[in-house]
Amino acid sequence: MSIYPKCKQKLRYRTEAQNNGRGNRRSRVDAFALMMVFVLVTALSFVTLEFTRSSTINLRMAINSSQAKKALYYAFGGYKTALTVLKIDTNEYDGPGDYWYGELPPIPFEEGIITVTIEDEKARFNIQELVTEYGIEDKRRRVMLERIFDALYLEKSVIDAITDWQDSDDIPQGMGAEAYYYAARTPSYEVRNAPMITTGELLLVKDVEREMLFLPPSARSSLVLEGYKPLYDYLTVYGDGRININTAAYPVLLSLSQDMDETIVDDVLEYRQENPFKRVEDVKNVESVSEVLYDEIAPLITVKSDIFRITATGSAGRFMRTITAVILRDSGGIRVVYFNRSL
Repeated sequence: MSIYPKCKQKLRYRTEAQNNGRGNRRSRVDAFALMMVFVLVTALSFVTLEFTRSSTINLRMAINSSQAKKALYYAFGGYKTALTVLKIDTNEYDGPGDYWYGELPPIPFEEGIITVTIEDEKARFNIQELVTEYGIEDKRRRVMLERIFDALYLEKSVIDAITDWQDSDDIPQGMGAEAYYYAARTPSYEVRNAPMITTGELLLVKDVEREMLFLPPSARSSLVLEGYKPLYDYLTVYGDGRININTAAYPVLLSLSQDMDETIVDDVLEYRQENPFKRVEDVKNVESVSEVLYDEIAPLITVKSDIFRITATGSAGRFMRTITAVILRDSGGIRVVYFNRSL
């Protein structure tokens, strides 16, 4: 029997196996290539999505940054405008009729709005005056502050602590507190025993709460008139302590004397709207102000102011920036004594 057919058959099997092996290897290569293409396409898709997301975030951040800067520039422009308004105010009194007095309307500018307010710091009660230059309590000024507290329905005993914070001794009066009280706080801190530097310093004083300073009094008591502002808006640490009779608000005018009742205050407010007081003596022109009352309050009042608070706010898009400054105006020009801008 010839072995040739068998050899031929084996060769055919070997060839088929080799062909099958090559086919399997080619299939595996094709499958691997397909998988690689899929992986690359998927990776590129993620990279593209991430790039798009990153680009969107970067664009949004750039827009936000631009709008925030615009809002700040608008606020700074409003602040500079306020300085100019105060520079051109050169008459002999400050109050109704001046460019800066009253509410200034919002100023539209490009895609934003600028709002500016100028307030007379001498329209407020200076809490530094609770203590004399010798470091002891000024009883007259204390009574004045008590009248403001009465008008706002606030607890007057806290004035003890406000005085103790500023006087030079270490003896607490009434419901006040001195060094030992603040040393026992957590964290502890030192009492100033000197005039306050800012009105915000009141928050360090015993029993002074944020609600007392910043909450409108009508929100605490239905007995308070709606038009009254929070206590903070009637206090200052700037100026010589004299109160501008042209600009002082209702509770501050009430503080001038026990005889300065609501009727007289109403008369003063009505008179100054039509006839701003150009001299302190003009207060006697108000019919309800007696000679006795005038003699009592004359040393406490003025018609001219030299220190003002500027609040300028710029809005652009959804961003708002505010500049607050207290400036001193005198014969030498304008000097900034306090400056703050929001972040």
